[in-house]
Amino acid sequence: MTEKKARNAVTGTRKKPPANAAETLLELAASGYNKKGLAYRLGTTVETLNKWLEIHPELQQALDEGREREHHALFNALYENATKGGNVTAAIFLLKARHGYREGDQSEIANKVSINFQLPGALRLEDFARDVSPSKGSLSHDD
Repeated sequence: MTEKKARNAVTGTRKKPPANAAETLLELAASGYNKKGLAYRLGTTVETLNKWLEIHPELQQALDEGREREHHALFNALYENATKGGNVTAAIFLLKARHGYREGDQSEIANKVSINFQLPGALRLEDFARDVSPSKGSLSHDD
């Protein structure tokens, strides 16, 4: 006698998404749920949810829109806190994340000129004297 394992109604896998999957994804993604949480709330696994998102473009669109709504809410809260709440940390974060701000004056580093001199190896005194001594007839001051 084999006994079938009871399938958990909340975490069991489904072959097809529920009728309200798009609305649920939109609402939960806007609330900050990750894929694992979304799958749990839809009564399936992450793998099955990923398949649904590939097969049903309206589900992927609902997920994307929900995440965009979450992003907008978070950004707006941070922006309000930085501009109207006087939160310097929030303002610095926005400057760095959205406008490429870097601490310190980066223009000094970017505009420096670098010059490298290549010096010859050491010479013996006789070789140096021969190289720097004018040869006969090469220099004339009597023009």
